[in-house]
Amino acid sequence: MRIASIISFLIIPLMVVSQGEKSENFLRGTTAQSGASSELIIGGHKVIIHSTIGQAGPVGHASVNGMRVFQGFIQPSFLHKILTPETPTILEASIFPNPFIDQLQLNFDFLPETDVLVSVYDVSGTVVWSNTYGSSNVITIEPSNLSSGYYFFKIECDNMQRVEKILKNK
Repeated sequence: MRIASIISFLIIPLMVVSQGEKSENFLRGTTAQSGASSELIIGGHKVIIHSTIGQAGPVGHASVNGMRVFQGFIQPSFLHKILTPETPTILEASIFPNPFIDQLQLNFDFLPETDVLVSVYDVSGTVVWSNTYGSSNVITIEPSNLSSGYYFFKIECDNMQRVEKILKNK
């Protein structure tokens, strides 16, 4: 019964808000072109979990028999690859436009006391672009050589950090 609850928790929101594709074993819901599927055997039951990039659905989790299943966009294990340990994620900044074509603007409501480091990560958590800017409350970011797609922009200054999901368009 618990396994059915977990499956319902993960699949039903996707069925309601996303595209659906039926097969005899699985109802697939996606709002993007990429993702991955995994098969697990839990308590003798075959469970297929499909994750998508950019899924539309609530963020949540469920725990059964010591296993924790997360549903949502940025998973804790992914953030672990990006975030700097012991640096608070309390940096207040705005980055726009989102989506962007060639450049973004980073605005702070304060003047940073340190240089500002901007790192761009792809969806696998690999740094694909990085630059350091002098202290300013308005910074123009022009990340070069990025293909269209989703990226995570990490901003660091004054011993604080922030991560934003940004879409790059052509």
